[in-house]
Amino acid sequence: MEHMALSVWDHQLAAGAIFAISFVGCIANWIVATFTQKLPSMRNSFGLLMTSQSTGEAVLCTIFAFYYSPMVFL
Repeated sequence: MEHMALSVWDHQLAAGAIFAISFVGCIANWIVATFTQKLPSMRNSFGLLMTSQSTGEAVLCTIFAFYYSPMVFL
């Protein structure tokens, strides 16, 4: 099998895709985490679990968007 070298453009393309997907996920999860606490119908155990899950996912997406993707880009 032949060795395929990755070019700088490949890294930049991957970083752009990671940033775009992570940023959209970050915004969506922070919106869900915020609005589930404001809705009276979500003030139950399911709403608390959904808030906890979306907060964790939002933190993960934020780390990927603003910490990991610049490392891949460079």
